[in-house]
Amino acid sequence: MARKRKTYQEQKKQPEQQVAVPVLEWPTAIYARLSIVNSGKDDDGDSIENQVEICRDYLEEHPYLHLHDIYMDNGWTGTNTNRPEFQRMLDDIHAGKVKAIIIKDFSRFSRDYIEAGNMLENVFPFLGVRFISVTDHYDSFETDGSAESLLIPLKNLINSYYSKDISRKVTTSIHSRQLAGQHLPSKIPYGYLKSETEEYRLTPDPETRDVVTRIFREFNDGVSISTIVHELNDEGIPSPGRLRYIRGVTKKECCKDSRWNVEGIKQFLRNPTYTGDLAFGRYPKALYLGITKEYGRERDESKWRVLPNMHEPLIDRETFRAVNERLAENRKKKEEIVEASQKLREEYPAILLGYVFCGDCGSRMAFSRHRSKNKGGNGAYCNYLCLRHEYKRCEYANTIQQGRLVSIVWNAIHDQLTYFCDFDKMIQSLKSSGRETAQQISYKDEIQSVLLKINGCMKKRERLYEDFSDGLLSAEDYMSFKKRYDEENQELNKRLNHLQTMQNQLKLSLSEKNQWMVHMRMMQNETELRRELVEALIERINIYHGDTGRRVEIIFKYRQDFEALQNAFEEWKEGADA
Repeated sequence: MARKRKTYQEQKKQPEQQVAVPVLEWPTAIYARLSIVNSGKDDDGDSIENQVEICRDYLEEHPYLHLHDIYMDNGWTGTNTNRPEFQRMLDDIHAGKVKAIIIKDFSRFSRDYIEAGNMLENVFPFLGVRFISVTDHYDSFETDGSAESLLIPLKNLINSYYSKDISRKVTTSIHSRQLAGQHLPSKIPYGYLKSETEEYRLTPDPETRDVVTRIFREFNDGVSISTIVHELNDEGIPSPGRLRYIRGVTKKECCKDSRWNVEGIKQFLRNPTYTGDLAFGRYPKALYLGITKEYGRERDESKWRVLPNMHEPLIDRETFRAVNERLAENRKKKEEIVEASQKLREEYPAILLGYVFCGDCGSRMAFSRHRSKNKGGNGAYCNYLCLRHEYKRCEYANTIQQGRLVSIVWNAIHDQLTYFCDFDKMIQSLKSSGRETAQQISYKDEIQSVLLKINGCMKKRERLYEDFSDGLLSAEDYMSFKKRYDEENQELNKRLNHLQTMQNQLKLSLSEKNQWMVHMRMMQNETELRRELVEALIERINIYHGDTGRRVEIIFKYRQDFEALQNAFEEWKEGADA
């Protein structure tokens, strides 16, 4: 939205834009709209309730925004602003009751982007109203209010639709070219190269074709996939990723030292390209369908786009069939083992799975359980182990028994629980006495200091405009000084918002709503470690190898809340002992 350039005479006649007075709290309106009356049907997540919930979550994360009212136009089009709740919100804005508006996204505010642009660029800034669109990541308070800054989220909105439309057209075109034999996979399969004599054709790679035939031959002869992986890595044969890095096809650091692995070999054995066919759609991806990345192999082969006999095969079809029959048998056996071990898995659940990491290589540790013959079949060994050592990607064979680790974690949680009563006593004391901690006083003093600077900056702007109106400043000088003061004012207000956020977070931390206190209160009567407690309290557990044994590092959630309480407690205790 281009803004007309004003002449010097025109500028003198224009009234100065109203300057928003800095406030410690923003009375905030939540606005939600749905074109069709919400009846609980599928609405792609844009239901009135969902919109309001998203805005409420944003409010909780920004304590300086305080809810004044919720305005909901249910069943009203967004093509104009003649909506009852929207008009009621505007009335409250003009009455000074609302200083900030939060919406889920721009489409909820208005479908008429010209009218929306005028309100956001001219009307709301003039009234000193802050405008926030959550999913568009737009906050008028953090921009200069120009048309360019406003267009960023609007362009994102348009580009989203445009990208999906282009995706549909491009995908359809590519599929047509694939079926016509005029397309090759973006990643040429290991064992092949692009043909230099025929367009859209593959030719065997003399350096790697024997590796492919060896993998199929050994697996068909009964060699396990893990054994094949070890052999290839031990012999220093470059994996597909490492080969692409060596040849300069990719510069990704993760490919530089990549090694053969079990899943990669399975992909080799399932790939019909090695029989001379080209198969597309095995790993579908399409933006317009919402598939933004490969989620896995398409098991329904009828959905593949297969072109037979397109290049020289490396594997005959009989061998390929036999290999895939063995893969299917192995998969069936694995499913049977999983089914047979269901009782064991229910009896010995992996309580900490997903939270345990090898501290030496950083990888997530796997979980293993099996019956113990020494215990008459009535017990089981349950361990967390680092699988990277097996593939020589980790120096140490890190492992730890679940029973021991659960005991360590449970004791650590109880160590934190011992602080609960002391912290609760401190909170009640601060609440009844009205005392403030040194950090709270520090925030309050700095906020007052920033407010004084903001007021000083505003007075400079007012005097600047007076000098301009009196002809003491040229238009050029006026705009130069005004830009400087506007930037200073913007930085000061950002600092003010940050301080207000920290102040409110500290206030929340020193209250009964402190999340650490809430969770400690909930687990006071717990007698054992459960999965729900792990999910609520633990962020990560690192297991380090040591000469004298394993070292366990437990990283808890709500560390900041706990540290705020701990610091305040030390200060409160000193005051109480004095």
